Amino acid sequence: MKNFKIFLLISACCCNRVLAQQWHVAVNGNDSFDGKTIKSAFRTLQKAAGVVQPGDIVFIGGGTYTNDDKANGSAVLNITASGTAKAPITWKAEPNEQPVITPKGWAGIQITGSYHIIDGLTVLGNNDAIVLIKALEEAKNKIPNPYYNSNGIVVEGRKNKPTEKPHHILIKNCTVGKCAGGGIVGLEMDYLTIEDCKVYDNAWYMRYAGSGITTLNNWAFDDAPGYHIIIQRNYVWNNKTLVPWDRIGKLSDGNGILLDVTDQEQGATNPNADEAVKKETAKKDSIRSLRPVWKGRALVANNICAFNGGSGIHTFRTSHVDIINNTTYWNGSIVGYQELFANRSDDVVILNNIIVPRPGGQVTSNNRNTNIKWDYNLYPNEQSVYKGANDIVATPLFIDLQTDIFKGNFGLQKTSNGIDQGTRELQQIKDIKRKKRLKGNGVDIGAIEN
Repeated sequence: MKNFKIFLLISACCCNRVLAQQWHVAVNGNDSFDGKTIKSAFRTLQKAAGVVQPGDIVFIGGGTYTNDDKANGSAVLNITASGTAKAPITWKAEPNEQPVITPKGWAGIQITGSYHIIDGLTVLGNNDAIVLIKALEEAKNKIPNPYYNSNGIVVEGRKNKPTEKPHHILIKNCTVGKCAGGGIVGLEMDYLTIEDCKVYDNAWYMRYAGSGITTLNNWAFDDAPGYHIIIQRNYVWNNKTLVPWDRIGKLSDGNGILLDVTDQEQGATNPNADEAVKKETAKKDSIRSLRPVWKGRALVANNICAFNGGSGIHTFRTSHVDIINNTTYWNGSIVGYQELFANRSDDVVILNNIIVPRPGGQVTSNNRNTNIKWDYNLYPNEQSVYKGANDIVATPLFIDLQTDIFKGNFGLQKTSNGIDQGTRELQQIKDIKRKKRLKGNGVDIGAIEN
């Protein structure tokens, strides 16, 4: 009987491997093909989205993928199916290929299902073809044009039932740039990881005050301890808003990384607190009451955020966040936000960060926060908002500053005061370049272990 049970277990595992299918999509493919080999690849990403099952892998060939769908909720790849905890669905580039997704509608990739891995894909928007004056004119129209508001990758839970919000999504090794709307966005979801991505030149022309990387209104899948949101090892630069947010008629946001509103209170709904919500409709109040209190924790670690129009990193009306070993540089050039700060937030830990404000800018801010732990941070300008006993006030001495931060080198020169001076509390295993921490006598401050 024991051997029979082992046989059944082995058989089940083998069956799972047989059932898991590899699909292929190519620009020279055809949706009438079976999609099971490179030679019989589908032509469109959406065709693959219609057949995937838990455990499947979709390989995407090189070339450009787009469509002309501009309807509400449109995307080049609209993922509605779900994988499982043991069998997620993976979307990735064919080996040695570079597929590029170019949205014309509301998103490049939109995910409303759960248990997905998005690996090594590029989404490039149409910023280069947009003229600012046209975007400003379009923002006055009652009906928005997605051409001026296209997002890169969106985990979208707002239209899902309360018990069917998306969760367990991993977005890694992706490039998201030049999207008129937000870069990588998570809305009413849980268990989202964004890692090893390049996110740049997004949110310029949208009317909705977007940012490079955003989470908004996290919807608790469960109350399990540990990190539910992980944003790590990303390069995030030159995301900004040039069109006023339609709710207030003013410029807002354009941050590098924003963790936005996990509470269920009413009040200001943007970081500069100049947009206060009036009494909302009964329907919206009902939706808010259905949203579980988010008790998970978020990690923002080993990111470099520079030259963004809003802040480099901040939390707004958000609780339970660890902001560890990041580097922010010269952010806030459009809306004047501080470099790295918590705002109306609770239980936020801020350690081992290099924080360099633009000329005339400020290191951090404090507005109605509670339980902020701040220490072992390095910044060049003396400030008294938060002062850790082990803070260092000095110029970081970066190796090579460039406006394209992925080409530059935000590592520290050997004479920098940030070498070996960080705390090992909440120590990260690897830095932004995946090098091991603790190479010397201690942890270096900032995103790069030198």
